[in-house]
Amino acid sequence: MFESGIGPGVRSDRFGTWSLILFLALFAPSFGFFLPGAEVLLWLLIIACAAVTLAAIGCGLAGLFLPEQRRAALHGLLKAAVPTVVGGFLLLVFLAFAYGNWE
Repeated sequence: MFESGIGPGVRSDRFGTWSLILFLALFAPSFGFFLPGAEVLLWLLIIACAAVTLAAIGCGLAGLFLPEQRRAALHGLLKAAVPTVVGGFLLLVFLAFAYGNWE
């Protein structure tokens, strides 16, 4: 992942791939709530997906300013867009429920 000679665009592409893989693993049927200790695994997947998504966005934004890294940076940003949009929507729904139940 961090070998020398690769720029922020390639890193964004790789982080974006892992972001998408971890996001899809969140919805895999094998990680159901019926297994003991699955809640811990679910939280670890959520934290890892959020961290890798933020890394893909950060490296992608940095890679957009380098002409030779621009294409890989765009690929990384596109891969990280799905977890960002879905995660942001779920966060808004959670906040709406949290603020709606304060009475």
